[in-house]
Amino acid sequence: MPHYADSPRAAEYLDLTVQSLLSQTDQDWQLVIVDDASPDAQDRERLQVLSRSHPERITVLQQEVNRGQGFCRNVGIRWARERGSDIVLFQDADDIAHPRRLEVTRRTFAERPEVDFVYSTFTVIDQHGGTVPEGRLTPSLREILESHRNGPVEGPNAWIPMGVETGYTTLTSTVAVRSALAAAHLFPHVRASEDAHAWFRMTAGGNSLAYMPSVPCLYRVPQDVSGSSDRSRIGSDYYRLKAEVDTDGFFEAISIALERQTIRFSEVQGLKDAFLRRLALTMDREGQRAVARQILGTADHASVR
Repeated sequence: MPHYADSPRAAEYLDLTVQSLLSQTDQDWQLVIVDDASPDAQDRERLQVLSRSHPERITVLQQEVNRGQGFCRNVGIRWARERGSDIVLFQDADDIAHPRRLEVTRRTFAERPEVDFVYSTFTVIDQHGGTVPEGRLTPSLREILESHRNGPVEGPNAWIPMGVETGYTTLTSTVAVRSALAAAHLFPHVRASEDAHAWFRMTAGGNSLAYMPSVPCLYRVPQDVSGSSDRSRIGSDYYRLKAEVDTDGFFEAISIALERQTIRFSEVQGLKDAFLRRLALTMDREGQRAVARQILGTADHASVR
C-alpha cells in the first residue's frame, strides 16, 4: 500500500481501508504500508501507531524522498518477496477491499495454476462512501466498467486485448499477482499511468489472467475535487504523459512477447497501429482531442513507413 498524506482526509480514508483488510474472511495476510515521505510528522507518527497496534499484521516503511506510487509498490513487492510471500495484492490507501477479496484471490490461484494475474471489478464511491452514479464518472472510468460488463479480458496474452480492444483494464486496488511475476516486471518510476505500464508487461511476461467479478473493490473518487491526485499534481500535461507511458508499456510488452515467442515479428506493426488508434479513442473520449490527433498522426506515419 503506497501512502502519502496530502489532505486532512488522508487519515480517515486510511483507517477505513485498513479496517476493510482487518475484516477479511481469510486472515492469513500481512500489510506493508510504504509512506512516500508524507510532509506532516503527525501523519507519519499515526502510521507508526497503527503498526504498533497490529505488530503481527502491519509494517510501515517510510521513505525519505517522495518518489511516487510505482516506486512505493516496488518497495512493497521486494519486501513481500524477501519474506516468502507467494502472492501480492495491491491496495491503495483510500479504497475499500471486499471482505472476501483475499479468500477468492487465494482460491483462484490455487485452483488455476496457470493463472498468475487476477483482477476484479469495482464500484465508485465518493468522499463520504456513497455510490457515485455511473453517469457522473469520467469517460475513462466508464470505459473500464463497460469492458467488465461486455467481455472482461481473461486468458493468455491478455496485454493484446488490453491494448487494442478495451483500453485500460482495471484499477490497482483490484489486482493481485504472483510475487515472482510482480518482481520480474516492476512498476516504472513515473507519476502517470504507471499501473497500466506494469499490467501490459506483467501480462506479456506471465501465463494467464483471470477475472473475479464477485469481489468488487470500492474505488474512492472524491466529488469535491477535480480529477485524481496524479492529475492534480501533474496538471495540464497529465494526458500527454499518460499517452507516452501507456505507449512505452505496450511497446515493451511487444518486446517481451517476441522474446518469449508468444507473437511473431510479422504481427508487430499491426499491433502497434491498433494500439495507437485505440489509445487515440480513449483520449478523444476524455476530451483530449489534441493528444488524440498527435497519436493518430504517429499511427499514420508508422503505417505509411
